[in-house]
Amino acid sequence: MEIDPRRIAGVNAHETAFLYEEIFVRRAYLPDGVRLPPDAVVFDVGANIGLYSLFVRTVCPDATIHAFEPLPPVFEKLERNMAAYGVPAKLFPCALSDGDGEVDFTFYPGYTTMSARSTHAATEADREFIKRQVLDKPTVAELGEDADLLDEMLEYQFREVPYVCRTRRLSDVIAEQGVERVDMLKVDVQRAEADVLRGVEERHWPLVRRIALEVHDEPGTATEGRLESLCAELRGRGFTVAPLGDDGLVESGRYSVFASRLP
Repeated sequence: MEIDPRRIAGVNAHETAFLYEEIFVRRAYLPDGVRLPPDAVVFDVGANIGLYSLFVRTVCPDATIHAFEPLPPVFEKLERNMAAYGVPAKLFPCALSDGDGEVDFTFYPGYTTMSARSTHAATEADREFIKRQVLDKPTVAELGEDADLLDEMLEYQFREVPYVCRTRRLSDVIAEQGVERVDMLKVDVQRAEADVLRGVEERHWPLVRRIALEVHDEPGTATEGRLESLCAELRGRGFTVAPLGDDGLVESGRYSVFASRLP
């Protein structure tokens, strides 16, 4: 199946282009040399508009996909993209966490990928992160005097829109769906990655074979030291853990980690 980026339903064109390049071109969540089994079971946690689920469909047409996206404006795009390409993914309008309930989320209309559970949201830090990325681009010189408007533009794009969203535990979904193995657990959830992993009961950890994880380890914040602690936990559970390389995010305290083990 071929994916045409022009046909992808997105909230913001700049995000859609970034996600396509990250997932399809750089294969950020599937390292070189790693293959999924023909009938892989994949959990796409923090699915956003579904680019990773579409990618899985292209590399593994018979995969069973479970995709999770809690924010209604984004979930609607996820549904549209799965329908447009005929992907029979199981879609869940919720977040995965360490408990079942309802929590406050902070939604950024201009940068939906930065949206987060409100207790994990860091609006100013994330806005500054995007600002640095924009200013580092060679083409920024072409902005001229318009560069002075960048702060104003980002202020608008990072306006905080509140939502109340459901959370569930990964183990509850595994039991409900009768999942017998998880060939890939992809987690990109803006500082909530530890919460997701805490939602896995001991009896279900042996089912998980591979994990592609974005880890936040930001100095001076509640996430400081998380990279080392999560990697140590995964090694203790029998995973081989390796960084996926510096994709330009490490300086901001964001790390990509891939963990795997033999079945």
